[in-house]
Amino acid sequence: MRTFLAVTLLSLGALAAEKTETIKVSGWHCGGCAARTEAALKDVKGVSTVAADKNKKQVTVTYDDTKVARADLDKAIADSGFEVAK
Repeated sequence: MRTFLAVTLLSLGALAAEKTETIKVSGWHCGGCAARTEAALKDVKGVSTVAADKNKKQVTVTYDDTKVARADLDKAIADSGFEVAK
């Protein structure tokens, strides 16, 4: 039974996937706005990289989707004072 449990738990670890999403952000007016959003996203546990592009008004976020949901990213953007563009 212990062997089965160990194999099962190891298999679940293999399901962890790194995911990358590009998210449009509205309300940015300058590089400081983009930097503030980038910093907020970097503080989310499970996020590995964030790159803000102030000219395109978007962030590209790479994260572990077993630890972070898209809603967590949207909340971090909102908490930085901006909105996810629809």
